[in-house]
Amino acid sequence: MQDLTPLLLWWKKATEVMIEKGKGSPMSPQDQKEWKIFILSDATGETALKVVKAALAQFQEANVETVIRPGIARESQIEEIIEEAKRTGGLIVYTLVVPTLRAFLVQLARERGLECIDVLGPMLIRLSDWLGQKPLSRPGLRRELEEDYFRRIMAVEFAIEHDDGKRAEELDKADLVLVGVSRTTKTPLSIYLAYRGWLVGNVPIVMGIEPPSILYEIPQWKIVALTVNAERLAMIRSNRIRRFHVGGDYVDLDGIKEELRLAHRIFYQAGWPILDMSYKSVEEAAQEITELLQARKPK
Repeated sequence: MQDLTPLLLWWKKATEVMIEKGKGSPMSPQDQKEWKIFILSDATGETALKVVKAALAQFQEANVETVIRPGIARESQIEEIIEEAKRTGGLIVYTLVVPTLRAFLVQLARERGLECIDVLGPMLIRLSDWLGQKPLSRPGLRRELEEDYFRRIMAVEFAIEHDDGKRAEELDKADLVLVGVSRTTKTPLSIYLAYRGWLVGNVPIVMGIEPPSILYEIPQWKIVALTVNAERLAMIRSNRIRRFHVGGDYVDLDGIKEELRLAHRIFYQAGWPILDMSYKSVEEAAQEITELLQARKPK
């Protein structure tokens, strides 16, 4: 039998147990089953949790536990969660922005026979199939899916579309623009702040290439520069080349120092504030950036 849902698998097992004990038909799944939903996110998981709760409000008889696993950044983390979900017959719900992590999760879940749902998909339909219940279809049960939720979805889309200098001509629409050399945490910060509702774009500073002119045309208080000390940056990039086989000045310490000197000269000339990300978490940096923007924004 192929493509059995967790509900059908449970029902098959429960039926076999009841028949073996001579007790006839089993009770309904809602009477006995405690469902578990694992929420995976490369940020805080707040968006996915709100979506799941909004959908579960339509299934009031189901006994469901939600387990949040935020900060997903490695395949090994996904493997651990998949194995736990396999043991408990859980459902996977995710908001992963990195394409490689998304693909790895979907493939591994398929191999383990687990249900795997992207929160931007038809949540109610899939939950209805999985729980074996029809939605109440009563509007207003939860209001988290209204303006705040859709603002976050729009912000995430904006961050993806304006990552690494893409569509730079539209940066005048951004609430915040991050600049910095490669591997200074521009993308993770952009996505994290997007989950909090900020429209964020980021632009790389590359030796031999002039920054896009729009950086000097938009309100300068919106721009924050990121940096990392040379030794730390060399280590971060060295870890990256093991996967992507990048070489040359990208990992050469002297080349990195020259790259940072050039970037800092651009930052100082433009008057952009500089945030050192050498040993700072994304959460700490996001808090500092929001406070900095509030202080710099014209009254």
